[in-house]
Parts: sequence; C-alpha cells; structure tokens
Amino acid sequence: MFSTNVTRRTAASAILFAAAAHAQPSFQPLGDFSGGTFYSDAWRVSNDGRAVAGGGTPASGLVAQRWTTTDALVRLGTLPGFEVSSFSTGISASGAAVCGYSSSASANQAFRWTADGGIVGLGDLPGGDESSAANFISGDGTTVVGSGDQNFANNTMQAFRWTEATGMVGLGYTQGHHDWSEAWAASADGSVVSGISLKIGSDGEAFVWTQSTGIIGLGDLPGSDNYSVGLDMTPTGSVITGGCSPAGGYEAFRWTQAGGMFALGDLPGGDHYSSGYGITDDGNTIVGVADWDGGFGGAHAFIWDAAHGMRNLQTVLETEYGLDLTGWTLLYANDISGDGRYITGQGINPNGDNEAWLVDLGDCPADFNNDGNVNTIDVLDFLNAWVAGC
Repeated sequence: MFSTNVTRRTAASAILFAAAAHAQPSFQPLGDFSGGTFYSDAWRVSNDGRAVAGGGTPASGLVAQRWTTTDALVRLGTLPGFEVSSFSTGISASGAAVCGYSSSASANQAFRWTADGGIVGLGDLPGGDESSAANFISGDGTTVVGSGDQNFANNTMQAFRWTEATGMVGLGYTQGHHDWSEAWAASADGSVVSGISLKIGSDGEAFVWTQSTGIIGLGDLPGSDNYSVGLDMTPTGSVITGGCSPAGGYEAFRWTQAGGMFALGDLPGGDHYSSGYGITDDGNTIVGVADWDGGFGGAHAFIWDAAHGMRNLQTVLETEYGLDLTGWTLLYANDISGDGRYITGQGINPNGDNEAWLVDLGDCPADFNNDGNVNTIDVLDFLNAWVAGC
C-alpha cells in the first residue's frame, strides 16, 4: 500500500511539474528601429516562433528586418543598386533563411538572406525591365518564389521559382490571354508553388504549379467576377488558402484537390472582404484579414477553423486566452506556425502607430501527446513515459 501511494504521489507531482513547465499565452509587440516614423510589419514566422520576417523604418526608408527572441530587430540591409528600401517577405521553417526584395527609385530585385551569406540578389527573368520580388521561401530554405520580368509600360509580369541549381525560372500563365502572374507560396521542399495568373483589368485565378504538371488554374467560385489568388499552403501543397470572389464580395478560401475551393465567409460589419494569409501544417486552421476597406485602419485579423468558422482573432485572444490587448487593434494576421501555436501580423498600437506583433498561444499541459485533443490517452501516454523514465 505504501508503495502504491508513493507511486501515485510521485506521478501527481510529476504531472504538476510538467504543467508548470508549459508556456502560458503571451502577446509581444515587436517594436521598430530608432529614428524615422514608427512603423513595423511582420509577414512570416518560423515554426518555433523564435524568428519573424518583415520590415521596419529607421531614419530613412523601409528596411528588411528579422526579429528573433535573442537579438530582437536586426536589419538585413539592401542590395547594391537597390538601396532605397527593402522588405523581407518570407522565412524558412527554422528561421535561418529569409527572402524579400530590395528597391531602387524605379525597380526591385529579389533577395535571399542567410546569417552566413548575408543578403544576396537573385537577379531577374530575361526580358522586360530589371525588376523582381521574392514573396515566399520554402520551409527548407532552398526555394524562393515571386515575380519578375516586369514591364512597367505594358503591365506585364511573370511568376518565378528560384533554386541555387536552376536559378530563376519563369512559371508562365494559366490562360493564353494572361500576361501577369505572381508566385506567393511554396511547399516545404519547393516542389509545389501557388499564386495568381491574370490579365490586368480583366480576370485572374489562383494556380498550382509542379514540375510534372506545369501551371494549372484553380478557377473561382460560381457567381464570381473570376478572381482568386493562392497565398499559402501546407508543407505538401495539398491544402491552399488565399482569396476568391464569390457573389457579393471577396472571401478567404480553403482549397483541396478533392473538395476544390470553399469560401470561408467574412466577419460581420465592414466591407465584405476577407483573405487567408497563413495556414497550419494540417490545413485545419487559417489566419488572415477581414472587413478590409482598402485603408490602413479598416481591417480585423481573423482566425478560422471548421469547428468555429471565422472569428475575430483579437476577441479570441482576449476572451479565450486571457490576453490584455487594451489600446490595440489587430489589423492583419499574416502567418501562423505549422503547429498553430504562433501567429504574427500587424496592428495599431496604443500610441496609434502601426506595429508588428507576435502571439504565443502557449500549450495545453493536459494535452500531453500534443494531438490537439484532451482525453484519457494523454493520461496513459504520460504514465507510459513516466514508467519508462523519460
């Protein structure tokens, strides 16, 4: 009996210790560089939440930045000949590689940044004006996608996929009359790409590209004005999110090979507008912007899942996670980590400035096996681990 009671007490103590070690939800403003107008933005977050890519404003212009838990904001610099401004748009799963673009007075050039190599220009596609921009980097950091070959006079541009082995390769267009395309997302290994192909002033559609199939349009929903764009995808590329235009407005969507495109709705109030910007690895949680009215202040960050539908992210953080966001307005939720724990974006801070932010939703101590469900299996898994001494 004594041995059994000791075992029970020891197990209970271990459970309490494990619970205490788990992280609580938190909200962190990411600040800005000193000098210039206060402004910062965050576009993508690493899977462990320890690194964020975006931009800030020091004394002159917008500068690409990488925020980390150890170094805070670090400037990534600009490319020679493109020194007016820069912005980082993507980050690898580990946070070790970043992509973006550096600008001159009249053009951009895509770049890839690493701690060892610094900022390196990726060039441009042949033809058109010398201008390219990187929009996304694969989870493994080896593939960059974006747009290049821009002709400013004729409003033309082509999506590209870049690797060190192939250089920058154009992906083409989904329709013969299209003359503008942009790549906005890639799978973890860069083998699947999504974005938009369009004719300026006419129609456009989201696409998915692979080496074997080439570029394929995903279409749009019935009753629409024929416009959709893919902005993020799961690591395998099997689920894509972005924006589409069903009858009566513009809405975030979730696309799968089997089910096609499904509109996610909008938040009540404001303009009928929402767009999905980030998606978890399992494809079941999406974040983005809703109620956007075309201005910098008229927007609300959202979070969506099948069980709850689309919800105001700020309301969820305050009511369900107990976070104090007094004075803040969360405008855009631009990305979510693969496990759904970290969300990053931009909002208006209590001083009225646009500022990047990072949310850590914490982890649930009762969900011992981290499968998203709290049940007796978690208890059994804990006891098995405890008995095994790990």
